[in-house]
Amino acid sequence: MSLPKIAFWKQILIALVLGLCFGITLNPEFGLVSSESIKPYLVWFKLPGDVFLNLLQMIMIPLVIVSIALGVSSLKNLKDLWSLGSKTLLYFIFTTIVSVSIGILLTTTTKPGLQIQTKIQNQTSESSDTSTLEKKEKEESIPEIIANIIPKNIVNVWSKQQMLSIVFLGMILGVFFLTSRESGTALKAFCHSLESFCLWVVALAMKLAPLAVLGLMSYAMVQIGFSLVFGLFTYIVTVLGGLFLILVFYSLMILFFTRENPLRFLSQIREIPILGFSTSSSSSVLPYSLKVAKEKLKLKETVSDFVLPLGATINMDGTALYQAVATVFLSQVYQIELSTVDLFLLVGTVTAASIGTAATPGVGLVILSSILYTFHIPVEGIAILFGVDRFLDMCRTSVNLTGDLSCAYIMNHIWKEENK
Repeated sequence: MSLPKIAFWKQILIALVLGLCFGITLNPEFGLVSSESIKPYLVWFKLPGDVFLNLLQMIMIPLVIVSIALGVSSLKNLKDLWSLGSKTLLYFIFTTIVSVSIGILLTTTTKPGLQIQTKIQNQTSESSDTSTLEKKEKEESIPEIIANIIPKNIVNVWSKQQMLSIVFLGMILGVFFLTSRESGTALKAFCHSLESFCLWVVALAMKLAPLAVLGLMSYAMVQIGFSLVFGLFTYIVTVLGGLFLILVFYSLMILFFTRENPLRFLSQIREIPILGFSTSSSSSVLPYSLKVAKEKLKLKETVSDFVLPLGATINMDGTALYQAVATVFLSQVYQIELSTVDLFLLVGTVTAASIGTAATPGVGLVILSSILYTFHIPVEGIAILFGVDRFLDMCRTSVNLTGDLSCAYIMNHIWKEENK
């Protein structure tokens, strides 16, 4: 008699809960072990997750390039590319503006920064301040950023995972397939084979997913300091409340555009937010998102191959909300009043900044430093948020991934309606 097979999403959820329990139990603040005794074992907790993420990141770049190229090539003409691309981009900008507005409204209402004792302001790190200023000096102007989207060195772009440049390369290749159907036949066949190989690697990596989630969650929870979590409780609740409202907003958008039950949609993609929560990386989960979109949501490859890689690059609603909340929060901590004009400017600044945010763990803090600098808020205030950023990064990544899939779901419905 064989044991009943546990559904994949249940395996992930069980691993997540076990990881939380192990991590909390082994946290030095819990009292069972000391920080010195647990430190040598932390790297072993992380090992399954590193192997899992490395497998996905190994094929992430080629998968993004061929997915976008094949998605564009499956369109009828350049007019269809403009139609799908413009609608997707407008949708991403709209949802980002809504997300930032939700964050600002919640933070100005709850005022979590006023509940932080002024002594916390002294818990800053000179190294974080210095590194932030160094990053500030290395920032490029807007014309340089636009010019650098076009990759002058493909190998360098690949090694640094500059996603905007990678998306551009995929789109150029897709336009070539679309406009030169005969001469691009052999290269297109190679792209199909490469995509099949990448999806095979994804299926292989998914066998490690439950163990990876268990290890990554244990590792994360051991490192999170509970005393700081309790000290920033109102701030954390504000961010989580905003992320929940974004999910409600996505549900309303799905209901409005598709007239279908959003709860059914969320049930079909449930593995994706859990994996995003565990890995804190939208780009790492992208290969599996493409698999779920095609196999479970039954989306057209034209839409999923175009929208999801683009979304993983420029659609960061959860990150945008977090940056808005963090900016207003630190302005309250340092008693820097933001006027109505400043808040409107903050919406535009965070929206623009989130579009270029890399889909990798921790990069949100780097972008946040630029935003704080713009509004003359001390950048060393980021040190206050260090302790809880990992947990909030996990939460906002889940929302980012849900946003990408909800956009693809809506665009798929619109595309089918227009091509009846």
